[in-house]
Amino acid sequence: MQAVLKDSGLKITTQRCKLLEFLTQVDEQHLTVENIYQGLNAQGETIGLNTVYRIMAHFEQAGIVVRRLFESENAVYELNNKPRHDHLICLTCGKLTEFTDPLIELRLGLAAEHHGMIIHHHSLNMYGHCFDCQQALNNQSARQKVD
Repeated sequence: MQAVLKDSGLKITTQRCKLLEFLTQVDEQHLTVENIYQGLNAQGETIGLNTVYRIMAHFEQAGIVVRRLFESENAVYELNNKPRHDHLICLTCGKLTEFTDPLIELRLGLAAEHHGMIIHHHSLNMYGHCFDCQQALNNQSARQKVD
C-alpha cells in the first residue's frame, strides 16, 4: 500500500493505507464513500466520514481510483487498476456489470480519429433491465392484462 501511495505522490498515512487496503480487499468495486466508511467501521477502523471523502478525493486526483456517476445521485469509486471497460446497469435492481468489447473500442477509436482526436479515456454506460428484472416486468404485465 505504501508503494502505491508513494508512487502516486501522496503522503503515506495510516488512514490512507487502511482505506487503500480496504479497497483492494473488497469484492464490490463500485462503492460510494458511505459504503467505504461503513465497511471500514465494520472492520473496527475509526475513520470519520469527512476523512473518507477527503482521502477519496486525493486518491482520485492521484489516479488511484476512478470516480463514476451512474443514474444514482451518489458517485461510486473503483480502483484504477483494470483495463478500460464499460458498464451495463439495470434500471430496476441496480445490478452493475462490467464488460469489454473490442468492436466498441475499435469504433470509438475510429470515431475519434475521424474527428481529429486521440482518446485518453472514455465512459460508456448502458442502461436497461437485466434478464431477471425483465422477466419480472413481463410477468407483471401479463398479470395486469389478465386482470
